[in-house]
This record gives sequence, C-alpha cells and structure tokens, in this order.
Amino acid sequence: MSEDFVSLVGTLEKILYTNPENGFLIGTFITENSIRPITVKGIVFNTHEHESLLLKGSWENHKTYGRQFSIREFMPVEPTSEEGIIRYLSSEVFKGIGKITAERIVKKFGKDTFKIIDSSPKLLSKVKGVGRKQQKSLLDAWDAQRGLRDVMTFLRGVGISHAYAQRIFVKNGLNSIPLIKANPYQLTDIPGIGFLTADGIARNLGFDNNSPHRAHAGLLYMLEQQALNGHTCFPRRDLLEKTVQDLNIDSSMLESSIRQLLEDRLLNSDKIEDASGNEQELVSRPRFYKAERRVAENIFRILNSEAYTVYEGESYLIEEQELKVGLKLDPAQREAVEAALQHKVLIITGGPGTGKTTIVRFILGLMRTRIPAIALAAPTGRAAKRITETTGAAASTIHRLLEASNIGFKRDRENPLEQELLILDETSMIDTLLMDSLLEAVPSASRLILVGDVDQLPSVGAGAVLSDLIESGLIPVVRLDHIFRQAADSFITVNAHKVRRGEMPDFSSSNRQTEDDNQLLDFYFIKESNPEKIVEKILLMSTERIPQRFELDPMMDIQVLTPMHRGVTGAINLNRKLQDVINPDAKGLEHLEQWFRIGDKVMQQQNDYEKLVFNGDLGRIVNCDPKTKELHVKFDQQIVHYQGKDIDQLSLAYAITVHKSQGSEYSAVIVPLTTHHYMMLQRNLLYTAITRGKQLVVLIGTDSAIKKAVENEGSTRRFTGLLHQLSELGAAPLF
Repeated sequence: MSEDFVSLVGTLEKILYTNPENGFLIGTFITENSIRPITVKGIVFNTHEHESLLLKGSWENHKTYGRQFSIREFMPVEPTSEEGIIRYLSSEVFKGIGKITAERIVKKFGKDTFKIIDSSPKLLSKVKGVGRKQQKSLLDAWDAQRGLRDVMTFLRGVGISHAYAQRIFVKNGLNSIPLIKANPYQLTDIPGIGFLTADGIARNLGFDNNSPHRAHAGLLYMLEQQALNGHTCFPRRDLLEKTVQDLNIDSSMLESSIRQLLEDRLLNSDKIEDASGNEQELVSRPRFYKAERRVAENIFRILNSEAYTVYEGESYLIEEQELKVGLKLDPAQREAVEAALQHKVLIITGGPGTGKTTIVRFILGLMRTRIPAIALAAPTGRAAKRITETTGAAASTIHRLLEASNIGFKRDRENPLEQELLILDETSMIDTLLMDSLLEAVPSASRLILVGDVDQLPSVGAGAVLSDLIESGLIPVVRLDHIFRQAADSFITVNAHKVRRGEMPDFSSSNRQTEDDNQLLDFYFIKESNPEKIVEKILLMSTERIPQRFELDPMMDIQVLTPMHRGVTGAINLNRKLQDVINPDAKGLEHLEQWFRIGDKVMQQQNDYEKLVFNGDLGRIVNCDPKTKELHVKFDQQIVHYQGKDIDQLSLAYAITVHKSQGSEYSAVIVPLTTHHYMMLQRNLLYTAITRGKQLVVLIGTDSAIKKAVENEGSTRRFTGLLHQLSELGAAPLF
C-alpha cells in the first residue's frame, strides 16, 4: 500500500450511483469524526447503504465535485456503537429486519449483539418480533457477510492483491475459496492475472509441478508467450519442448494435456508442409485461428465480388491524369495505377524513395472524381498524420475508421463501412487481429489497396499479414524498386536499400573530407563500443551537435531509436538520461519510479477506447498536479486526462524502440547498435530504423553489431496460419 493512502472507518450512508457489472460506486460516507458526509468513489461490490466499511485510498480534488475519497481497497467491518449496530441490522444487508426489530435486538444484547449472532443465534428467538423466518433471514445474511470477509482474507493470504481479489469475488462470489483450492489456474481467466501469479498461488497451496491443471495452463501460457513474439501459431513439437524446459513439466503429462486441449477446442491444430517440404503440426489459440480464417474468407469475398465502379479505357484515364498533375509515371508506377483500376484488391510495396506516396496521391486524384466515398487510413495516428501531410488527403487511424469504442468496433459485417475505395498505408504494421476487424467491415463491392514496405519489421502484434498475402499469390502485387533521382542522392535512401539487399551501409560520408566544411550530410556512423560512452555521445548529439549544425529542436525533431527496452543503451535508461538534460526542471510527479514533467514527450503504451488514444500515439504533457496525481497530455487531436493508475499507460518517449517507431518519420534519428543488443540485431530492424530518418540518420556503435544485423535475415521468421488458410480456400493462385 502506498504511503499516500489513508484509511477511513465508517458507514456508507447513501449510494448515489453504482454499476453492477464492475462494482463501481459513488456514495456518501460518514465516519465518527465527519462534520459532513464524505463523497467516496471506487470499486466496492456487494455492499448496501448503512453498511459499515473500512476504506483505504487517497483524497482527490475533482474540478466539478470538489474533494472526494478514491477507494482502492475495502473490507466490511462490524460497527462498534449501538447506534451503528442498529443502522447496520436495519440496512438492506439484512432483508426483513427493520429498524424497530433491530432496536429490540440491540436493546437486549447491546454491543454483544454480533457475538450472540455468531455463537448463540437461538437466543434471537427471545426478542419480540424475531420469528423463525426473520431469524433465518438474518443468519443467512450474516453468513454471507462473514463469507465475504473470509474470501477476501483467504485471497490476500495466498498473495492476491486487493484489486484482483475484488475481480475474483465479482466472478465467483462465495465459491471463490473452493474453486481456487480445486484449481488455482482458473484465475488466469481473470483479466490481469497471468500464469506466473496463478502458479505461485498453486505452489502455496501445495500443487505438484506435474498436476494436470498446471500442464493445461502451462501450455496455454507458453503459446501466449509465442504470440507476444509475433507467432499466431507454433509447431506442436517445439511447444512441448519449450514447456518441458521452461516450466519443468513431464513430457508425458504435456502430451496428455495437449490432446485434451485440442479435444476441448481450447487449441486448434493444422498440419502443413514447411519450407523443406516436411509436414509439421501447428497449434494455435482459437482467437488467432478464427481471425486468420476470417481474413482469408474476407479476402476471397472481396476478390470475387463485383466492384461498385468498373473502369474502362485505363490508358486514356492515366494519361489524362498525368497531364493534369504534370507527372510522367515510370513503368512500375504505371503498372500500379493500371492494377488499381483493374483489380478489386491490390498490394503496392517498395522501399524508401521508390514513389509509394506519389502513387497513392496519383490514384487518389484519378479516382476521386469517379468514387466520391474514399477512405485513407493507417495503423497509427503518426502514420495517418504523415500520409495526410504527404498526399494532402485526410487520413484516419484504422481504429477511428472502424469507430472504436470501449466495447469494440462499431463498424463490422453487420454495420460495414460506406466507402467504395479503401487505401491502407503502412500495411506491414497491421497485425492479424486488427486486419480481421478491418476486413470484416469492408463491403464486398469495395476496392482495397494495401500499401507498405514488406522489408520493414513486421507488426508489433502477432502475425505477418502483408508478407503472407504477398506470398500467397492470390492478390496482384506491384513492387516499386526504382529509386528516383532526388532520393538517389540521399545516403539514407542508398544505405537503406543496401541493408535491404544484405549489404553493409556506405560509411564513407562519415569520414569524408569536403572542401566546404559546412556541408551537411544525411548519414553518419560514429564508432564506439563502450555502452556508457555511447550514452554520452547520444546526449551530446541530441542536445548540442545536431541542434546546432542542423537547426533542429531536441524535443520535436530528434528521436532516439534503440533495439531494446532494457540495458545501458535501452529505452528506459536513455529516457531518464535524456529527460534530465532536455527537460530537467519542469514541474512533475513520480509514478512507478518514473518522473513525468510538464513538457515531456510521452507515448501511449496500450489502446484505450474510452480515451480514444491508442498504442504508439505520441503526445506532450501540458499540465501536471502532483497532489492529485493528474496529468494532461496533448495528442494531435485532443488533450487527454490521466490520473492515478491511468498513468501506467504512459512512458517517456525521448527514446523509443525501433518497433514503436514504425509508421513514423523524424527529422533526425540516432540509433545505438552494439553487440549488447545481440538478440535484436536483425536486418529488418536496422532497415526500419534507417528509414525513419528524413534529414539525418546517426548510427552509434560497432562495425560488428551492424554486420550482425545486416547478415541476420532468417531469425525473424514468424509462424502463422494465414497462408495455409488462403491455400485451403483457393486451390490455385488467381494472379
């Protein structure tokens, strides 16, 4: 419990609002020392007016409603005064016992009333008005309240926090104790309680390592861990081996468990041929299996439906548009535009400087007069903003396009999108579950154009949708590979394409002697192997060298991209160091060992459908109140309020991982690369990092680390089932 939290003991006088689904309550509370009722709010389930409670929490100041007490923990308690006992017995907790009967009970037994109810309940029959019916009702309610206290005490005793104990009680009620004792791994069904927590509770309760319940839960947990690594499915043999190794469960028990999980349809299984032609069995969780199945079905549904608009005379239309915008398309670009006019679904892929944005702008201009309803969307707010700036057409995030809410997406198969053309940018960032939701909402007669760089890092979430769709051969693909003259003069573009081809970047610009000492190049490599010195160089580059030479703002224009979260050159440590030099003195507050200050650059770390901010959104802190632990963050389109636990959703963003940078461009990027990042040194990671820079890219590290990244192509392979689903639905490629 935080030192800032305080305890209140008193009576819940009145319930002003309650949500029976989650237990959230607003009410007035009276303590012995209260001059007036206190407004309280928080999760307090299974409670009634006039009930005595112990509340733990903190004081907050609400702009409209004034001072309030925010409840973090609660526990029913027995009132100690005779007046309190009367109020308690006459409350809704004890139905059928009114105030008069309660007064009679207390008059007879006084402050020993609860002892009598507990140990000598038959004595209640001596009180006038307490017949068998009233006595049974009172004792049943008393047992329920005692049961609640017992459940909460048991849950806290086995190491479950109060917040999770509340969730468990809401779901299982008075059955919580026997259910947990029978199978503590059931707790993993409660949001926020993972396998490791349940496993610790199981050990406290004496469960064996090889119990069937542990084997079942362990397999599901290990498969979820693979989903965090990007896999929507995983080879059965490898899953069993990893589970034996990591969780120390007997292999025969795991074989039995996986058969049972498949039989119970808690897992799905498909046998497919691997790249070598050998058959292997892949297992997956149902949500990924069903999502990939729907993605495949929806691709075929759209491909095989008539379009709203049919184009004829493509050459004339294209030439007319070329004259209109003053642009002569090269052969690959023309192929892309022709394909967009001819086909229902199209993929356009290419690296930096190959004209993807030019093609999108051209297609928009060509089709806008004939298709009034066009949607341009991207996976993140930053990517949507960038495509808006480069094309001049309004773009939205996929979440906003689908009208995300706290209960899901409002747009779906029953309530589809209304656009006749949907163009998706940065498609490589779209994971399986998001693509599933999106395609469910695309009308059959609509056209779909997927634009992206397939050589970048795959999506943060599980899946490899773009590369799987390309590999399937079912959708026409246009690859743009010509680097245009302006881009060809850029070392950023040249080196990005070198890395993509598996070649070392050209570092000659870093050591080049020029006649004009003031000439600014766009790509530099600084050799350094010592992590602490790399950090020093990053701070120097971010705050002095780059701002002075390139006239860039350290806060707004320069972004540090790192392969990992942890370590000396990881995002966590770099953020602390950069904050201390870029924004050291602003007003702030501490949350979970991290300081947030007014002016700080921050990133949203998870989707919040109530606040309408999404994973990867960047913002600036514009207001802070340390007393009430409140932050206000300005994102592109709104100012969002965070308080207390909500701040968990934020992290500093002076340095972010390369994965989190997808879909964004920055004036300057600084990228540390050392052998300490060994596990993350991959070609598509380096390629993605380099392609984030518009004016300047600075790599700081060692030749060996960069060489390792360039050569490491195969370790990022993801196990997915989409290709198999597509091949099952279509016996032969259509294109």
